[in-house]
Amino acid sequence: MGVEAVKYVFLIPLALLGSTAAFAQPSIQLGPGGVQIDPGGPRPGPREERIVRQEDGCQVTIIRRIDEYGRRTTRRVRECDEDEE
Repeated sequence: MGVEAVKYVFLIPLALLGSTAAFAQPSIQLGPGGVQIDPGGPRPGPREERIVRQEDGCQVTIIRRIDEYGRRTTRRVRECDEDEE
């Protein structure tokens, strides 16, 4: 085998490997919020659900929220009239 053939044996697989790896790279964004790595398209925005019900003369509001990163939070707010006797 000549030197030319050995060169092609190594260069062709390296070129193919390099071209496929370039498409698999996630986008990296730098900004005021810091460094963000985004592997895909846009994320869904935050969602919020409110449930209001009456319990023992008080109004209870349950707020369920899912943020753009998929984290879930639940907050309960209980409001009672102080005038009831």
